[in-house]
Amino acid sequence: MRKAILTSLAAGFLALTPGHALAAPDGFISYKVKPADTLYGLTKDYLVNAAALEEVRRINRVRNPRLMQIGKTLRIPRRLLKHKPARLSVESFSGRVSLVNGRQTLAAKRGLALLEGVEITTGRNSFVAIAGDGNSSVSIPSNSRVRIIDARRYLINDQIDVQLRVLEGRGEVIAPTIEGDGRYRVGTPIAVTAVRGTGFRVGFLPDGDLSLTEVVEGEVFVAAGEEEQATKAGFGLAARQDGLGEQERLLPAPELIDPGRIQTDALARFAITPLEGAVGYRTQISRDAGFIDIVTELVDEAQQADFAEIEDGRYFVRTRAVSASGLEGFSKVHSFRRKRAGVEASAEPSGLEDAFKFAWRAQGEGDVYYGFQLWNAEEESALIVDEVGMRETAVLVSKLAPGTYRWRVASFQIDEGDVIKVWGPVQELSITE
Repeated sequence: MRKAILTSLAAGFLALTPGHALAAPDGFISYKVKPADTLYGLTKDYLVNAAALEEVRRINRVRNPRLMQIGKTLRIPRRLLKHKPARLSVESFSGRVSLVNGRQTLAAKRGLALLEGVEITTGRNSFVAIAGDGNSSVSIPSNSRVRIIDARRYLINDQIDVQLRVLEGRGEVIAPTIEGDGRYRVGTPIAVTAVRGTGFRVGFLPDGDLSLTEVVEGEVFVAAGEEEQATKAGFGLAARQDGLGEQERLLPAPELIDPGRIQTDALARFAITPLEGAVGYRTQISRDAGFIDIVTELVDEAQQADFAEIEDGRYFVRTRAVSASGLEGFSKVHSFRRKRAGVEASAEPSGLEDAFKFAWRAQGEGDVYYGFQLWNAEEESALIVDEVGMRETAVLVSKLAPGTYRWRVASFQIDEGDVIKVWGPVQELSITE
């Protein structure tokens, strides 16, 4: 069961977003009549066409379209309102990202405006972040597909109405602060989650017919079927076709062991302190502390996350624990530096009598100095050779008596004011008569 949940989380987790579910009558906005307002004037300025006047008049029982009571609240169907596009645009992306609007395919680029109807698909190890009004953002990780259903700002009250539909994958949302009749919503096949200025995650496991909501800050309202629950920060809940489940406290942030060390090995490796209640961990690397520009991620049961092909640079890492229910908990953000460094080394007889050649080559890029140490295995405290600051990539050592010797090579680099020293593994050389 644990393995199945983690597999679904990594490859088929549906992600959604926020909004306060039923803050206003669904499908309507409210407008308070001002002095000099007439229904004819409102129709010209704010309604989609002249035919909408009659429907608004009937809904609000307006007898005289030229004369309305000041302060009267009109209920106007959203579909009848003129609007302009709400700001949704590509903030960052990496990997294979597809943007399709009907039959039109758009090239992903920073700042590209995303309109209603656009479907966003990310491939393996690919990510995209969407920026919106009010400092809102939606991060969409690998193997996800999200459609923009609504992205509009009404002319009548300048309120936004955004609705996203996550069709597969996973996402993380920071919602804008919503006022009045503004809405920011996301739905799964099972549940609708809505908030006003908060951060949360929503997921959908298609195979298990399970919708998950995790609240990081603020409060959200989750509706499924005839039920609706308020869920506060630090809690999550699951929903199925038959309704909402019990709320569950989110797991605390797992501790990473020495996360700030310079990552010099072939793999960028992060060891995770085991956390009670966790069946797996989601570990992510990003170029920014807000995890908008995500580089890669790993979801696994192992208490260690290994990442290949991380270029040199400064990054941020975080990890979240996954509970048996599939809910993901909190995380801590750590900065670290990636600088590939080290040496590969070998020893072999040289062409000279009674001499051995020790050779090496640097791993990574940059200006490198080397160190070389050699000692008898039976006298480890007495170094036979101890050289530092070498530019050469090989050295000859002669007149070694029969016995077992140990040796190692180091690389030294001065980079961004730091001295990065990496010793290679200790190797053995046996010499016989």
